[in-house]
Amino acid sequence: MPILKIKINNKNIELECGEGEEELLREAEQEINLKLKKHKELQSLSESKKYLMIALIVISEKIVEEKKKSDNEVYYKEIIKELEKLEQILK
Repeated sequence: MPILKIKINNKNIELECGEGEEELLREAEQEINLKLKKHKELQSLSESKKYLMIALIVISEKIVEEKKKSDNEVYYKEIIKELEKLEQILK
């Protein structure tokens, strides 16, 4: 298993990861560092609370994104139904 060196919040960390997971972990590293820069108020927290808050922020954003996708799918299906009705009228 490869050893991956990442830097989060200016702290060097070595991780063992599965083959092919390196790029995904690099993207996660960048995302965490972006969140830490954006949420400067987290810097005063202990490390465990800081990373718990980052996890909560990332997961809540994912939930909102999934909700939007779900809502869009409902609207898309409604549009398709309306288009099918219009096609029937035009025939």
